[in-house]
Amino acid sequence: MNQRLHITDELLISYMLNEVSAEEALHVDGWRNLDAENERRFEQFRLIWESSKNFKADTGIDAHASLQKVKQRAAETKEQQVKIGPMPGRFNWLKIAASIIFMVACGWIWVTRFANPVVQVESKAAIKIDTLSDGTVVTLNKNTRFNHPEKFTGDQRLVSLVSGEAFFNVAHNKAKPFIIAAGKASIKVMGTSFNVKNKNEKVEIIVETGLVQISNSVNGLMIMLKPGEVAVFDPQTGKFTKQHNPDNLYQYYRDKNLVFKNIPLSRLVAVLNEAYGANIAIARRELNSMQIAGSFNIDESLDMKLNVIAMALNITVEKKQDRIILK
Repeated sequence: MNQRLHITDELLISYMLNEVSAEEALHVDGWRNLDAENERRFEQFRLIWESSKNFKADTGIDAHASLQKVKQRAAETKEQQVKIGPMPGRFNWLKIAASIIFMVACGWIWVTRFANPVVQVESKAAIKIDTLSDGTVVTLNKNTRFNHPEKFTGDQRLVSLVSGEAFFNVAHNKAKPFIIAAGKASIKVMGTSFNVKNKNEKVEIIVETGLVQISNSVNGLMIMLKPGEVAVFDPQTGKFTKQHNPDNLYQYYRDKNLVFKNIPLSRLVAVLNEAYGANIAIARRELNSMQIAGSFNIDESLDMKLNVIAMALNITVEKKQDRIILK
């Protein structure tokens, strides 16, 4: 680990358990952003951590039961400490146990699952399609970072959407679930198709086919999504917001088309800002809810689209430096 920043395995374990202070969290985040090698090592660490949650099924070792025993031991120790004084050291019994279990899991999981290299994919300014070793096809939107093993060798297919947006068409394999780590959310499927967006660890999942199970590492909450449903996970609250998906505009980067029927102007503007990296603002509040219908080819110019919108809604387009204002 990076000694200059004093990043230890124990600190990373506490980070995964959400048991760090705000200052420590910033310390880890700063180390991750310092260079690509640090982020790569963090992703490997997180992949192993996520896999260790399923350690019992693979090895017969029940990590949860072990932690429960340590919790009981910690409670007994706490009672004794009332008389003999506080136990020195930063980490309590639970963190020590988590460290031991994690280190044991690391060795076993690394040998059986991660002996092959981790492939890092970054789409940057172009949409990219990546076919994984199991036949799963992943379409990456622009400016997306995605990590996966060169070959799936264990009893689950674990990948990581570090940041950005991707559409997954997962090859069916009931015996080996496909699991995506995205921020503090975990997405588990057998074979289905869905869209995932991870922006500042706020994760959005839209399901097209099949069933998708989503859980989070903040409080362990889990929900199921059916086709046509969307869920948003907020890491600050640890809660999911689930609803019917109102449109298919998220598909624009895959099929190169924006097809919309009676949607609010504010929604269309949000998608155009995302698709073109633009800074379009709506000047008057009443314009936000104005309904618009139509279709655009994503390869056509943004100026052409704005002119069509202006004519359809009888509004004007004004450009000021790097901003575009609809009014």
